[in-house]
Amino acid sequence: MEIITSHNALDFDGLAAMVAAGKLYPSAVKVFSGTLSKNVKKFMALYKDLLMIKTPKEVNFEQLKRIILVDTANINRMGHLQEIAARENLEFYIYDHHPVSPDDLSGTIKEIHAVGAATTILVEEIMARSISVSSFDATILTLGIYEDTGSLLFTSTTPRDLMAAAFLLGKGANLSVVANFMEQPFSGEQRQLLQVLLNNAQHYRINNLDVVVAVCETEKFIPGLDGVTYRLFEVENSDAIFVLAKMEGKINVVARSRTTNVRVNETLRVLGGRGHEKAASAIIRNKSTLEVADIIRQQLGDIQPGLLARDIMSTPVKTVPTHFTMEEAGRIMLRYGHTGMPVVDGDTMVGVISRRDVDKANMHDLGHAPVKGFMTSDILSIALDTSVGELQKIMVENDIGRLPVVDHDRLMGIVSRTDVLRTLHGDDYPEDHEVLYSWGGEELNCLSMMEERLPSRILAILRLAGQIAENLGSTVYCVGGFVRDFFLQVPNFDLDLVVEGNGEELATCLAQELGGKPRIHERFRTAMVSLPDGTKIDVATARTEYYEFPAALPRVQKSSIREDLYRRDFTINTLAICLNPNRFGDLIDYFGGRRDLEKGTVRILYNLSFVEDPTRILRAIRFEQRYSFTIEPDTLRFAIDAIERRMLGKLSYKRILHELILILSEKDPSNSLDRMKEIGLWKYILPEVKLEHLNRVTLKRISIMVSWLEERYYPVNVKAWLVYIVVLLARLSEDEVEGVLERYPFDNYAIQTIRESRRVPFVAGYLTEKDNLVAHEIDYLLGEWSKENIVHLLLLVREEKAWDNLVHYLDLKERVRIEVNGNDLKELGIKEGPVYRLIFDEIYRLKLDEVLYNWEDEIQQVKKWMEEGRVADGMVN
Repeated sequence: MEIITSHNALDFDGLAAMVAAGKLYPSAVKVFSGTLSKNVKKFMALYKDLLMIKTPKEVNFEQLKRIILVDTANINRMGHLQEIAARENLEFYIYDHHPVSPDDLSGTIKEIHAVGAATTILVEEIMARSISVSSFDATILTLGIYEDTGSLLFTSTTPRDLMAAAFLLGKGANLSVVANFMEQPFSGEQRQLLQVLLNNAQHYRINNLDVVVAVCETEKFIPGLDGVTYRLFEVENSDAIFVLAKMEGKINVVARSRTTNVRVNETLRVLGGRGHEKAASAIIRNKSTLEVADIIRQQLGDIQPGLLARDIMSTPVKTVPTHFTMEEAGRIMLRYGHTGMPVVDGDTMVGVISRRDVDKANMHDLGHAPVKGFMTSDILSIALDTSVGELQKIMVENDIGRLPVVDHDRLMGIVSRTDVLRTLHGDDYPEDHEVLYSWGGEELNCLSMMEERLPSRILAILRLAGQIAENLGSTVYCVGGFVRDFFLQVPNFDLDLVVEGNGEELATCLAQELGGKPRIHERFRTAMVSLPDGTKIDVATARTEYYEFPAALPRVQKSSIREDLYRRDFTINTLAICLNPNRFGDLIDYFGGRRDLEKGTVRILYNLSFVEDPTRILRAIRFEQRYSFTIEPDTLRFAIDAIERRMLGKLSYKRILHELILILSEKDPSNSLDRMKEIGLWKYILPEVKLEHLNRVTLKRISIMVSWLEERYYPVNVKAWLVYIVVLLARLSEDEVEGVLERYPFDNYAIQTIRESRRVPFVAGYLTEKDNLVAHEIDYLLGEWSKENIVHLLLLVREEKAWDNLVHYLDLKERVRIEVNGNDLKELGIKEGPVYRLIFDEIYRLKLDEVLYNWEDEIQQVKKWMEEGRVADGMVN
């Protein structure tokens, strides 16, 4: 007997080398020596039935004569097989690419070569022997080479690796499958709005679909409701969501859907809403939120039901009776190509038997024994009305390839991985869903970097969170933009924590220790901790739901943080750092985020990312330009494809505007604008604006001018994005500008600013021509212009004398205040009336012109007017 094995903590090079060795030694049994890396576990969860690799417990080693050892020559790396490998008289065939070590095993065949991947050595032998390789085999072997050579980019890569990879590509290796397995903050008002919506969210089960309706009311208008809805949608993880926010007397409705069963534009049509099937909105007046919510629920009564287990299950099911022997069960599985089958007693399902069970029985000469002695009776099954979403969760969390569908203990059908994947991706799976990330690489502890780069206060908070989690038996991580910017050494101290355990309990304890206040949402296990210095810490629970038995209520189970990170937009935003004391500073990098940060690469996690959310195209450009990164070629290709397929048409203009504002709020967004034009995106944003006609010097000066104004007239706060908007629209006709305003939902302040900006070029020209105007004359021209239009004006005034005159006026306007009041005028005997306003206006004009300076000057001026008879009968003559 001979076996093929590799090292413990098996990576893809080891796995691929085992598969290649199986082609060279087809009679050998492939056996795992120990644990698998996380990515290999993920791979085996899907392909285990095709590879048929055994564990040591499934193999009788008594007749073992030879071990074919790949990707290692060291017995200390052989895990559970180390003791067996130490036996005398064993023959070794060794294929490895690691440097030779004194304690390496000796082998009859010992192929140790300095190549990038051990798989390359075995592929060369396959090529030399002209052994047939299927496209599936070629894909796995390519996966091994690509992992250990960094997709042929590591310096350890040799020409031999490239030649082996070229051979495998010629044999049909699927690079999309290879890629599949290689690995802006809210405002305070928006955070509060999200918390209120979380507290008020109601779930409704309608035609097998989970629909959320969340309601809030506030006197003040809070912008960004679409972004808040998006975040809420992620937290609730429902099929559709309707957010009703009553602001300033109007009800703003934002709706989103993940399924074509719920067409939110049709649901909101009766309320005057507009949009697309999966994204729509409406503004309703003269109705209460309760009335609007009732109308929405009534409209949802006609939605198409979601798919259930009964809709996708295979039936009738091939089964094995309890009295069949293991040998008979094995023959049935072989006949139908199954790797497992339900065991029934009459019509009642009592267990499951697998091919591995059959192999164990045969190994111990028990093929004659009945299946009931070997079957697994602790079976996980589902009900007829289990939704596809619940099915997927159960399969992933329990690593199960098939689930029996049972009704009152009677077997009704079976649902396999294939059935679920076909439901999610159609008949072309898995090609329709390509994962683009690669494995994160070697482990890293960031403690020394954290001590060097983080303020002591932030580091102390993180340590405290870790210690609290440890005391509670939980694990806590800091995640997201904080970790990304930490590695880039960009200041960002917005803390987001994810807890494997009880997030709200950790938040409560953290608030007590820091003297802060926790805001808990128990239902969804999220919290926000507000500290006395204004610091906000978001805390969420990493969770998943699973079902212990049919019709049971879902239980919350501590899960890996991986699922939380996988939902994010780009690999650079998927990094996490563990904070527990014994692992403090350990980097969690499932998706190659740190590697992409080092390379300066913006990469999506899978090819449908932009199709699912086209706003990610805008975010990709924003991150690319903010950090001087480059969008990864496949990511760029999928972005362009989504643009050409008009995926942005699925978005509301409100969402597009939200992302555009974020881009224009960057320090210098001009390169982002060029990038949008380059990839064909700009024509879907502001096609009226011809970027090539813009004055690039003016664009570059905007951020400088905004900073100058804010520093000179602190605490003035200028909306830089709005300055860019008025500059972008400056060359358009009035009708074109009105078309933009009709299309995009700017707030009233922005609309007024954009409309009044039409006068800015004229005023700039007039100030340049009449460079001796006094302050009140300039004030008459500018009136109550917004700060953004003042910046626009400063950009357009280039002559030095006109500039100095304008700045002098702005300085005066900033400090001039009328000091007399109505009581002063009454004491002077002036009858109250419209004349007061006229007096104040005239005083303000004289103070701007530096004729008057203080209260005494103002009183004397009024008295003078009275003596001259200019104040009479409610008028200033």
